[in-house]
Amino acid sequence: MSITALVTGKLIANPERRAGTGGKPFVLAKVIAHDGEADSLVSVIAFGSAAEQIGALTKGDALAINGRAKVSTWTGKDGAPRAGLSITADIVMTAYQLKRKRQAVAAAGDHAPPAPPLDAEGPGVAGDDWPAGGGR
Repeated sequence: MSITALVTGKLIANPERRAGTGGKPFVLAKVIAHDGEADSLVSVIAFGSAAEQIGALTKGDALAINGRAKVSTWTGKDGAPRAGLSITADIVMTAYQLKRKRQAVAAAGDHAPPAPPLDAEGPGVAGDDWPAGGGR
């Protein structure tokens, strides 16, 4: 079983580039994620453009990963139960990409269409298009 998850954190080591038996390249990485109470180690595998993005990062870089997650359990050498999270990255967002996007928006300046006012009516704005009882 796998679930879709969004994990944010920092790389604890430089990503490791590898190739599968068929020559398909992929990247392995370890991310430390903080959930408000404790740090969790997340193992990441990425292919294609997600692998390129993660592969361009180095230890300590922040990133957000969306993908398919799996929880695994095992017994450690000391006999204590252990749990881990691994994620196959589908989408990756880095601080560098966010900075580039913000710069592009700022550069667009007056060329960008104005945002609708917060009290504007219309689908998806006023909430009238949602069924009673929520749904958001």
